[in-house]
Amino acid sequence: HGTKNWQTAKKQKKEVMEFLDENVKVFKDLYKLLNIDYDNFIRTTDEKNHYPGAIKLWEELVKSGDIYKKKYQGLYCTGCEAFKTEKELVNGKCPEHPTREIETVEEENYFFKLSKYKDQVIEKIKTDKYKVVPEIRKNEILSFLENAKDISFSRPKTTLPWGIPVPGDDSQNMYVWCDALSNYITGIGYGTDQERFKKHWPADCHVIGKDILRFHAAFWPAMLISAEIPLPKNLFVHGWVLSKGTKMGKSTGNVIEPFEQINKYRTDQFRFYILSSMPKDGDGEYSEKLVQQKLNTELAGNFSNFCYRVLSFTEKNYSSEIKNIDEDDVITEITAKFDEIKKAYEEYDLKKAIELIFAVSALGNQYFQKKEPWKNKESSQDVLGTCVNLAKNLSILLQPIMPEASKNLQKQLNLKDLNWDDLNFELKNHKIGKPEILFKKVK
Repeated sequence: HGTKNWQTAKKQKKEVMEFLDENVKVFKDLYKLLNIDYDNFIRTTDEKNHYPGAIKLWEELVKSGDIYKKKYQGLYCTGCEAFKTEKELVNGKCPEHPTREIETVEEENYFFKLSKYKDQVIEKIKTDKYKVVPEIRKNEILSFLENAKDISFSRPKTTLPWGIPVPGDDSQNMYVWCDALSNYITGIGYGTDQERFKKHWPADCHVIGKDILRFHAAFWPAMLISAEIPLPKNLFVHGWVLSKGTKMGKSTGNVIEPFEQINKYRTDQFRFYILSSMPKDGDGEYSEKLVQQKLNTELAGNFSNFCYRVLSFTEKNYSSEIKNIDEDDVITEITAKFDEIKKAYEEYDLKKAIELIFAVSALGNQYFQKKEPWKNKESSQDVLGTCVNLAKNLSILLQPIMPEASKNLQKQLNLKDLNWDDLNFELKNHKIGKPEILFKKVK
């Protein structure tokens, strides 16, 4: 729902559901191409599974005395689907949607008492009971909450002709806050299956982009407190993928077409680049020059090079078998990094996790080069045992980033279904499978 989709569908001379169905297909196709699974693809137009929960949430807010009606005049950005203050505009335009006209809207709406709950939300964020990550976003939302005002919670049907009707007032439709934000709980049974809802809520981690921070770190927790629903435990706020140093947009002509790029570089490579280029507390840059440089240096030159030279050497010189391991200091050095990598994953710092993993791969290359097993093949089988164990560990460490490459590597190792508990150097008396080059250089 929302004004933006309604207006865009009208502009394209399409029924709004036809327009939305086309968009949904794009997202589903993209998830499939990126090897991303989901339990439930939630659509807020779902009258059976979503409407009852959104209505229930509205009614709970009414019970708490937090919904009231008043006349209002404000500056409205259809791109953000939010009212703006003069201070938030740059040269009279929304900085996030500079090509859209700001509308002056005067109407009678229902409002939610955000101001009533701002101090409670501030306390929960400050004490990490509701943990907002990274710190820069935590500070940003705390600053916003200091002066948070009540928010418009509905639109007249004359302005927004479609949506979920406000309970008890057919002249108004719910605005996006109670409608769209509630999908996080209606998707797991709120309003339709309370037993299932209680089983899955609160969420361990809620992931959003930085441009919708205030809606999710101010409006949403205040609504949940009002309705006496537990808050998610963590909110991870990621940055943008930039192109030519700026946010992508049709007007700036710097849009990257994801389907074309994924098909060109393949899924695991695309996932690797995006996740390795995004700092936890900032934005990442996407350009084909950077993609090719990182794929060639890290994937082909470091990781793939190490795995193939180790496995092919083992196949050629030891009939694909390892017996024991070489008790070298490199094992202690690498094992110490496992906890660092785990910590980076747990703290949502995927860029750091990837850097640490590829540092492990680089140590493997250095160790192999230092030991020079090709000079004394008869006494070097244990060196290859250590290297094969290291390749096994890399297949586990990289699994969340590149699942297909990890699966392929484990197949080459004649192993499968490894998990974090298998991070060790205990693989001995084992015969590997057929070596293959995991990643070749791209041009």
